[in-house]
Amino acid sequence: MSRPSNERTNLLNKNKKNPKTLINRVIDILTCNLLGGPTLAESIAHYLQILNLTHSPCNIFAYVLKPVTYLITLYQSKQANSGLYLYHQKVIHGNNFCAAGGLWMCDYEAVKRHLTEPQARAFKLAPSQLRKSVLPATKLGGRFAFLLSLSQEGAGGNGDWEAFRGCINDTIFTKDTKLRAQDDTSRKLIEKLTSDYKQANCAKDVDGAAAFFGNESQNQNGLDDFLLRYLHYVVFGINPFDESIINQLRDFHFGGGGSAGPHLHLVGQLIALKTGFAFEKQFPQIADILKQTESITDMNEHEPKYKNMTKTEIAGVMVSIMSLAGMVGPTTWARIALGKKKLPPYEGQTTGDIDVTDVWDTIDLNDRDEVKKYLHECGRLRHPVSNTHTVAQEDFMVEMKNKSVSFPKGTIIYIPMQLASIDESVYGDTTFAFNHKRRHVAENMMIDVMIALGRARREK
Repeated sequence: MSRPSNERTNLLNKNKKNPKTLINRVIDILTCNLLGGPTLAESIAHYLQILNLTHSPCNIFAYVLKPVTYLITLYQSKQANSGLYLYHQKVIHGNNFCAAGGLWMCDYEAVKRHLTEPQARAFKLAPSQLRKSVLPATKLGGRFAFLLSLSQEGAGGNGDWEAFRGCINDTIFTKDTKLRAQDDTSRKLIEKLTSDYKQANCAKDVDGAAAFFGNESQNQNGLDDFLLRYLHYVVFGINPFDESIINQLRDFHFGGGGSAGPHLHLVGQLIALKTGFAFEKQFPQIADILKQTESITDMNEHEPKYKNMTKTEIAGVMVSIMSLAGMVGPTTWARIALGKKKLPPYEGQTTGDIDVTDVWDTIDLNDRDEVKKYLHECGRLRHPVSNTHTVAQEDFMVEMKNKSVSFPKGTIIYIPMQLASIDESVYGDTTFAFNHKRRHVAENMMIDVMIALGRARREK
């Protein structure tokens, strides 16, 4: 973040010398409620979140309330994965608010700035705390190479993030990856998905749709089975018809609590107890499968520009990436675009009444650009990944409801991409309308899926 100007620094010091009394805070809360703002409970929760982030070391009152604030943070950490919840917080508190243990800065330009500037990171997945014990370095040995928790250069990082990310890009995402995405094997997988879609009769049969979208560990048909095979084939070159390997991958990603849940603090511990630590036991096995793929097998482990990243390290990182993003993001996006996940009924808007399949049924399936725009309009109104974070590298100030509030270095700043995508200052009067003629970019895989299944949907 940019350094505060002298004027902002003076204001920061002034606020520190003249903190609001507790009585004035209570009056603010009650007045806001009477004027139709947040409820009393919402105002108290917001005040406690601000207090927890901004209090001085000598504020005994703040320390006494920390157990209550901790429980509020736990509750909000789960809720804040929902764009609907975040939009409500923005409506009642304004563009900048505190929740889930951090500061949310929601206008488009703030989100853009935080996404493009170097980021300092903490052990968080969206607003949830990560379990360090299941991250690659802990499970497999070696250095800590988990990209989501490594800071970038310019934000306290030592260059590991840049080196390891460069290694992943140059080792995994090569020209061979692009060729596999367009070859006969990928087309066969698309054809199999199309056959599953026709058989399920998703447009008319509720039970069929449930089977097509189901992700049970034994389900060898439908959307999730396709994504499992397709992504591991295209990204790693794993034979998508080798059932012995596919079954291991399926059980890892879809069995028990899934592959994302075990990474989370508290939730992951409960899943581990329930499943007999299945995820922890399977992690090294899946890493070994990836390590045996051609791209990683041929990798040079003594490359200085990659800080000598090893095959074990890259395999472990890729297991986590596929668990937390590679499988979860495309699966969520596909369910939105295929009409399985409805658009959020944003407060005061009619988005909840939109059926995206009505648009899907009318677009030109021979025009890849139009399919591309359709997909990204679905993602704009309901993001597969609603937010990420950075960590403030210095003290700073933020306007909150026309008041300047100072925050210390180390504050978690959440970056809500979902709210930026429905910022009315950017999208105007059509912000909450479905307008796929907007300019977007999309992945070829989802274009292929929407074209193939769209044609199947239209067959008599």
